[in-house]
Amino acid sequence: MSDEMKELRRRLVNDAIDLQRDRDMQSADIMKVAIYELNHLDEPYFGTDHSQGDGDDD
Repeated sequence: MSDEMKELRRRLVNDAIDLQRDRDMQSADIMKVAIYELNHLDEPYFGTDHSQGDGDDD
């Protein structure tokens, strides 16, 4: 994992903790999903792809 990705993960974890502390559990759960996906980027994705556009999302 690159240094940038590690920093992003650190920030997401800290934000999720802050949201839990503020009792915003819905937002904290969303952050947990983001952290999970970040931790599993090197694995195949089996979820539904809801992205829109022309496939050129760079």
